[in-house]
Amino acid sequence: MIELRQVAFSYGSSEVFSNVSLRFEAGSFYGIFGPNGGGKSTLLKLMTGELMPSSGEVLPRPVSSMDRARMIALVEQELPNRLPLTVRETVALGRYPWGRAAVVDAVVGRALEALDLTDLAARPYAALSGGEKQKVMLARALAQDTPVILLDEPASALDPGYRQRFYQLLRTCADNGKCVIMVSHDLFLAPPWLDQAILLYRGRVCGSGAPAQVLSGECCREAFGLRDGGGFPVPGVWQG
Repeated sequence: MIELRQVAFSYGSSEVFSNVSLRFEAGSFYGIFGPNGGGKSTLLKLMTGELMPSSGEVLPRPVSSMDRARMIALVEQELPNRLPLTVRETVALGRYPWGRAAVVDAVVGRALEALDLTDLAARPYAALSGGEKQKVMLARALAQDTPVILLDEPASALDPGYRQRFYQLLRTCADNGKCVIMVSHDLFLAPPWLDQAILLYRGRVCGSGAPAQVLSGECCREAFGLRDGGGFPVPGVWQG
């Protein structure tokens, strides 16, 4: 579905990645973890085509920006604050890549319902709380109905209970055939829903595989600065 082949990337003289190869398949839910500044958001921008690798390649290569928008829905870490639109109108922006013939009302209605936003549909987006705005951006990505969903810290403003419900929703998207790739710092609640965890550290893939294995090993402890036998996540919270 998306493949990185020996990708390297630098911001000027500052190298972020070197020789990174990853493959993301349809029907799977991936979590990308790592310390701050480790390149997680940069990796998503390489997948969307916003950034181009210094060497290597990212596949497939969309022919146009509209083709890219029909393939990938992106939920960014930074939320827009002052959109002069209602909640429903904001979610309906997800249908734009599909043109005027797109069926808007039914798809948007389902997305609003999935994120518990139906009662807020007529409210101005700018009047929402941070958590509500985050849910609107998630609903917009669902309304876009693309085969790939990329998410950068999508649950950071959600309370733990709703965060669990949200991960369950993404799990359902993957079970229905979508490729879901999420950058996250949530090492406690997110892993049980994932098919695969990827740990980035010092410009390389430090671990890739079953979340319980990748996120409890020595590389994870080193990446997050845990010493003296400290473990992360806390044993028993989600491993089992």
